[in-house]
Amino acid sequence: MGFERGAIFALFRRPPLLLEALRTWLAMRRSGGIGLSRSYMGWRTLTAYGDNLTTLSAQDLLEYLYWRRGMRAIRSGSGRHDI
Repeated sequence: MGFERGAIFALFRRPPLLLEALRTWLAMRRSGGIGLSRSYMGWRTLTAYGDNLTTLSAQDLLEYLYWRRGMRAIRSGSGRHDI
């Protein structure tokens, strides 16, 4: 389990998402770890894909970061829900 090799490169091709990736990383660090636990990620991939050994695609990473950014926009009331 993990991200495919191209996930980081896909992120760097979308500079607006780099700030969101940094925010996500910092939030994970503050919660006590450098990333999500293996058991949590195994459960998430099992529920999403039916297999907890799935390698997550670059598109999965990008969609997650777009989702986080959109949720922050909704919470802040900025009105930019399509970001």
